[in-house]
Amino acid sequence: MYSVKEDIKQKIFLTLRTTLPVVVLMVLLAFVAFMENRSLLFNIFIFVMGIFASIYFIFYMFFSNVREKVIDDITLAFNRKYFLNFLKKQKGKLLVLISIDNIQEINERYGIENGDKILKEFAKIIDRFFFEKLGKEVPIGRLKGGEFLVLLDGDEDRLKPVLDEFLKRYDNTFIDNIEIKISYAISKIDSDNVKAIIDRLYEELYYCKEECKENRLSKKKRENGDFDTVIREIIEKEKINLLFQPTLNVKSGKFDLVEIIVKLVDGDGSLIHPSQYIPVINRLGLENEFDLVVAKKLIKTILEYKLPLNIFYTFNISPYSIRNRNFYQSFLEIFKQSNVDKSRFVIELFENKIYKDIKFYKKILQRYKSEGFKLAFDNFGACNASIEYIKEIDVDFVHFDKFFTKNIDNMKYRLLLISWVGLFKKLGIKSVIKFIDDEQKKELFISLGVDYIQGFAIARPMERDEFKEFIKDKI
Repeated sequence: MYSVKEDIKQKIFLTLRTTLPVVVLMVLLAFVAFMENRSLLFNIFIFVMGIFASIYFIFYMFFSNVREKVIDDITLAFNRKYFLNFLKKQKGKLLVLISIDNIQEINERYGIENGDKILKEFAKIIDRFFFEKLGKEVPIGRLKGGEFLVLLDGDEDRLKPVLDEFLKRYDNTFIDNIEIKISYAISKIDSDNVKAIIDRLYEELYYCKEECKENRLSKKKRENGDFDTVIREIIEKEKINLLFQPTLNVKSGKFDLVEIIVKLVDGDGSLIHPSQYIPVINRLGLENEFDLVVAKKLIKTILEYKLPLNIFYTFNISPYSIRNRNFYQSFLEIFKQSNVDKSRFVIELFENKIYKDIKFYKKILQRYKSEGFKLAFDNFGACNASIEYIKEIDVDFVHFDKFFTKNIDNMKYRLLLISWVGLFKKLGIKSVIKFIDDEQKKELFISLGVDYIQGFAIARPMERDEFKEFIKDKI
């Protein structure tokens, strides 16, 4: 491996750095001691001091070697500290983040020793594959867990098919009879800010996983440091835009539910997609601030433009904000100051992974319910925590995932939807179907018994003035 050869070079260089000064020192001591007429006691003193200095120097270099360690003990790839420093000098090249997505599951199921074996073998696989495809060894660094960084030299368009082949060959394959699941993201090293580049890779990998796997990324590339500043400024100055998407109550034929869509726009007027700004907000620790700004903006818009207060306004709040006690106080204060009916506001919750202490989460949500707020699960039925939560947590609305809309002609999806809708009716939970874009689907979902339908075939997202005009005779 490239890293092993580099480690050997470093050790040879360290040996030379350590040995040469000692040899020179001893020669000089011998010259001083024996080439001039000095007493035996003085010569012994010189030798002792020389030996002491030599031992001190050797120990200093030894501990320097520990600090300057090059390779990771488990995988023999470069360790994180060395590799990140190494990357600072590689501007213009491509950096790939390759992840064994299920390494934690492997460690828990098969034990850490087997997990370490998987990591070591996977590093070898990366090394062999790129040597086979590119004809040379490539620098590989282990970032953490099952995440590896690979430095490639070449054009991104030319290297993407190579990475696709790597994914096709090794995703959902087995090492020592243990299945591995992998994904990757790629970015050009376009600045000296390596941390920002890695943050960008993380955002691409974990917020567009399927698109990354299939190399269908369409997001704009942004200079992360500048983008961070843009997002901070938007939140600090509360420069967010709200769109209103009316949702039809199937039973009454009225539009008594409206979903709030948050839009962020940068300085040149370009729309910032949620897949771009949400991971940045999370990474910067600004979730609470952002969610409070959304609440403030919504209340302010409703009151200033005299939007109806006898309908439900549903909007997303991060579960991490919801579980924060300080956020609860600030959030509640916004509604108390405005003196609006809190029962007309629906907090939508979406979470990929299950929060382990569901009892605590349930207790926190009950506080919001006791204040009058309504609760909803968003993207219900997808690969997230909502199906587990529905067993324990009382909500008022469930927004089904878009795949139920797209796949409603598939009998399995249809039967599942019918079953869920029927169950929710018995539990007193309102069901909401989104992304209905044609009239035929509209009639179909009405016939399936859902409570609310939403989509372009029903009503498009609107600016506040258009929404006010639209809603006035429909509630």
